[in-house]
Amino acid sequence: MKKMMTCAVAVAAVFAASAFGPPHHHHHHHHGTGFAIGAGVLGAGLLASTIYEATHPRPVVVAPAPVVVAQPAVVQQPVVVQQPVVVQQPVVQTGHYETRMQNVWVEGRYVDQVGANGTAVRVWQPGHYEQQATQVYVP
Repeated sequence: MKKMMTCAVAVAAVFAASAFGPPHHHHHHHHGTGFAIGAGVLGAGLLASTIYEATHPRPVVVAPAPVVVAQPAVVQQPVVVQQPVVVQQPVVQTGHYETRMQNVWVEGRYVDQVGANGTAVRVWQPGHYEQQATQVYVP
């Protein structure tokens, strides 16, 4: 409260001093009072802002320092995988392949046949045995 009162008194004193202006002689007509009033108002503003800045300090904002966490260095050792030793055994073939014929049952089914007039006709084909050749290894 005391600071505000001091500011108000200082501003009032500056205004009062600037209101009178420079001394005037009555036999000369100079129009210098406008300049004196403007200079007084400017001076009062400068003085008031100086007093206000002195009595109201600005808060200081301090940014916290960044936290740096050092990561431990990870050094990986190479993994050595020992390959198994492969020993090839010679293949001795003592047997042979034979072709054998077998009777195999084929299930019955419907078969599409084209008639003499070009139309498709579905006909039942009964099951039957067929001879099929197979390869058999004989040791």
